[in-house]
Amino acid sequence: MAGSIGRAAVADVESLSATEFLQLRSSIASIRRHLDVLDHRVLGVGARKDLHRTAGASSIDELVATTGGVSRREANKTVRLAQHLEKSPVLAEQMKQAGMSPAKAHLITQAVAKLPTDFTAEQKQHIENELAIAAPAMSIEQFTRKTRRAIEIVDPALANTRENDELVRNESAAVRQATFWMTRPNEAGMVKGGFEIDALTADMLRSILDSKTAPRYRAIQQRNGLTEASDQSGNTSGELPGKPSGNQAGDPSATKFTETQGEAFTDLLRHLPRDAYGNHGGVAATLMITISEDSLRNRTDTAGITEHGNPVSAGQLRHLACTTRILPAVLGSKSQILDLGREQRLHTSAQRKTLAHRDKGCAFPGCERPPGWCETHHITSWANGGDTTIENGVLLCGYHHRHIHNSNWRIETNPRDKHPDFYPPGKSVPIRNTRYQPLVA
Repeated sequence: MAGSIGRAAVADVESLSATEFLQLRSSIASIRRHLDVLDHRVLGVGARKDLHRTAGASSIDELVATTGGVSRREANKTVRLAQHLEKSPVLAEQMKQAGMSPAKAHLITQAVAKLPTDFTAEQKQHIENELAIAAPAMSIEQFTRKTRRAIEIVDPALANTRENDELVRNESAAVRQATFWMTRPNEAGMVKGGFEIDALTADMLRSILDSKTAPRYRAIQQRNGLTEASDQSGNTSGELPGKPSGNQAGDPSATKFTETQGEAFTDLLRHLPRDAYGNHGGVAATLMITISEDSLRNRTDTAGITEHGNPVSAGQLRHLACTTRILPAVLGSKSQILDLGREQRLHTSAQRKTLAHRDKGCAFPGCERPPGWCETHHITSWANGGDTTIENGVLLCGYHHRHIHNSNWRIETNPRDKHPDFYPPGKSVPIRNTRYQPLVA
């Protein structure tokens, strides 16, 4: 067997046709999959009988690491999976199926290991079997999310709660961990930079760049010769100085993808609204997000999914519905689209200034952040029919805005002075940010 594979490895492949390429690639995947199955069976027996000792190895992990050219950690994962497969006939059988891989098997075992300790052995085995059956037909990205929600197989409500809680923790950490760097201009007048941001913010940026780099958009721009920017040399072509046109020599793909993205990013920065950061707290980007009706209306905490496939906590989505232009695709109980949300829900610049004069900054009790650090929040949420008015608005800093959407705090407009009153969870007596506003009975 090794000889045949060895000879095939050095065969001439330069003359392959498209059909031969596809057939050979399918055969290689099948052979690799069956070799993985055989390897796991062999390792299972070897680990059970301590056969590594005959080779002078101190452990089966050491033998696998040495013969396979992998780290001890990777060797340990492979051996543990082999041992697990001996006790899991359904998963072992699924390992033979096209589309299955050790990577998916590891996701399954990791998911089962993270199940609540009060789950019975039968429940855990049922979840593992269902995941194993689903795995071959799914991409690794799709299957990764499915394993994160493994509990859903036996308890959908608990899966929603656990996923949302994890997203809230991760989103809170991501805000603190965001980084950005930028160099000084070099001799050519170019600046390098980089950033690390949360997936949701990246999706918002990606949506803008995608809209400006789509073939249809670029074709229209090139056909009409449209441009809004002009450099100091008088260039009005829409291209950066020294950059070749995307259709140079009649080839629309001449410009590299990274350069096309770079042009779109530069155009975005040059056209940022001047008053964006003093208005509602960010760039007016439109991002499609799928969310259940109950979650948008604050009845459940089921996470949503951005158009780029990233999960977002329910509280973060309700927060975004106040502060930026997302387009929620609202799903009913049977996953049918009930409504595509509207963008006309943001407070105007004039309303924002009035709220800044009234609230003097973040209105949350005890906070001292100024108006420039704040976002406008709908007291009665926009999703629940709340109007975009001064009386239904309040200024909150980013931290307290997220906190309001992820907690049981309640805000009501005081009928006497029209200022917001804050009710802590479970309390019937309101409090205010006394640094700015006295409490009115």
